[in-house]
Amino acid sequence: MTDTTPAVKLKLGFFEDFLTVAGLLKDTGARRVDSRDFVIDKPMSAAEVVALVQLLVYSHNDANRPVRAATTPRLNERTYRDRSEELYDWWGTVDQKPWLNSSPSNGQPTA
Repeated sequence: MTDTTPAVKLKLGFFEDFLTVAGLLKDTGARRVDSRDFVIDKPMSAAEVVALVQLLVYSHNDANRPVRAATTPRLNERTYRDRSEELYDWWGTVDQKPWLNSSPSNGQPTA
């Protein structure tokens, strides 16, 4: 049976700045499952999500790419294709936000 519990698996490679990597990793709420393997398999707070994004950006900017991430279940692009109408409707909602009519750029006062 395939595990469908959402999880992020992080595998660490070589990195120089231990304090930054360890600090960001700790702030994600990840738990260690092996010497260089960590997993996030519980709901995350906004602060934990920010730490995860910062960790991945940090890794992307490092020449060694020290953090590899994998998710379960794996991405199924067909799921999104099947919801295309809903997603196009959602994407279009940006133009309908009432605060756009009173932005400082058009000279109107904001609330």
